[in-house]
Amino acid sequence: MVAQNRMEKRQQREELILENAAGLIAKVGFFELKMSDLAKLCAISVGTLYGHFASKEDLLIGLAVMAGAKRAEKFDTARHHDGSAIEKYIIANLLDLWFSIEHPQLFEAEYLALAPSIWTRATPARHQAQLDQIGAVTEMFQTFLTQGAGELGIASDITSRTRNLNLGSWGLGYGINVLVLSEITDRHYGHQLRENAINILCDALADLLIGAGWRVDDARQKVRALSERYVALPSSSG
Repeated sequence: MVAQNRMEKRQQREELILENAAGLIAKVGFFELKMSDLAKLCAISVGTLYGHFASKEDLLIGLAVMAGAKRAEKFDTARHHDGSAIEKYIIANLLDLWFSIEHPQLFEAEYLALAPSIWTRATPARHQAQLDQIGAVTEMFQTFLTQGAGELGIASDITSRTRNLNLGSWGLGYGINVLVLSEITDRHYGHQLRENAINILCDALADLLIGAGWRVDDARQKVRALSERYVALPSSSG
């Protein structure tokens, strides 16, 4: 019982550290974050802080895993959708981008944590948690595509095409995630990309699925209709 209480207190302290770290990074940025400032904010010693996270890189991986857990909660909406597997796949892609737009500081942690300069300096256990989490989400998307292979005209025993499609749509959505949060795109698109990111992804995802063999009437409108239902952002003509 004592050991259990200690574990619970440790878990609660770790959650407090991560929540405070997210807020501090939102203010000063990851590279300006000082572990001493974070420890002071959490009302713990620096030694206690390092007892939870061996380095700033370890802390960032921890933040990425926390962000991934929050992101994964959104995917339950896709799983519970009362439609086809491909529709679930579309909804999950849209919710993925929406989460990044709603929580840019959390996406930034996930984005930075993928850099080799970060994860190679994290503890193996922390990095493995990151890999396990990414693997679970990837498997969810792949399951939707495998179940929806018939809608794409793909034989159920041919997995390479759905795997390639999963990778392609992942790259598409992740690329838009990054561009939406970058001021570089403002020079070329103004605020158009940021304000219309969901609709841009809708059309690009529809085109990608059409290329993969999806045959539905007015695919772009179908994807946008799912967006309006689940993402609740206004659509625009384009």
